[in-house]
Amino acid sequence: MKCPICGNEDTGRLSKSRYFCSICFIEIFFTRKSKMQILKILEDGTTYTIAAGN
Repeated sequence: MKCPICGNEDTGRLSKSRYFCSICFIEIFFTRKSKMQILKILEDGTTYTIAAGN
């Protein structure tokens, strides 16, 4: 999967619906309704939603 933020084509797959970009430290998550959410991962390991789409 290609990262929607930086365009990195080498994203890691965490599970069936979760991906991770090691360049911009985000997690891309697809809900059961195929909606995409982008979560920013902070230094302490916490996350917060920076984008939610269709």
